[in-house]
Amino acid sequence: MTRYNDEQLSAFPWIVSCDTLKTENLLVKFWGITEQLGIKLSVPLLADLTLLVGEDAKESDWNDQLASDSLAELNDALNSAAPDGFQFSSQDGDGACFGFWLQDDWVEALAHLGLGDWHSEGWAFLIAELIANGIDPETIEDSFLGQVEAVTEERAGAAYAEQLADELGDYKPTQWPYYCIDWEQAWRELSFDGYWLQSTGGGDWLVFRAI
Repeated sequence: MTRYNDEQLSAFPWIVSCDTLKTENLLVKFWGITEQLGIKLSVPLLADLTLLVGEDAKESDWNDQLASDSLAELNDALNSAAPDGFQFSSQDGDGACFGFWLQDDWVEALAHLGLGDWHSEGWAFLIAELIANGIDPETIEDSFLGQVEAVTEERAGAAYAEQLADELGDYKPTQWPYYCIDWEQAWRELSFDGYWLQSTGGGDWLVFRAI
């Protein structure tokens, strides 16, 4: 897997091919994506691809075994270039649709967040943030603390701090001194203890704690 920045993920070619299973066509499409992603292929593989499907390729030069081996090498190269949490393969249920799909362990882990159906780009952004904060599929369930709604990150943090105080018990929001508490400051204190927020858009925030 490969780490990409936000700009690269925004332009990432998530779907590579969905209309053919012909090896000669897949070779062209897979090869094109390796060039788009800047993947360096071996000199022998480039020579084989040029012979098989290059601009000057001849029908008499076609070799089924060589083509199959070259396609497998391209598949491996693309899989190695998959963003964190993804793999390059055909889609489950559609063997003719090739692209970059969530790995099974991340599918299960992200389902725990209850976010519904997102585009691959959105999942990639979220996974990158989770990994940057030391969270993986095995730890996400213990790290995830819930969701809050707020316009800004500061207000989201304050809302969670107040929610946590309520969960801890004896919190009476209408009584002194509870209504005097600076909940944004309370959240800043929590953030020093490993709590952090991740926006999912539309004023919704996920709450995590590093473990």
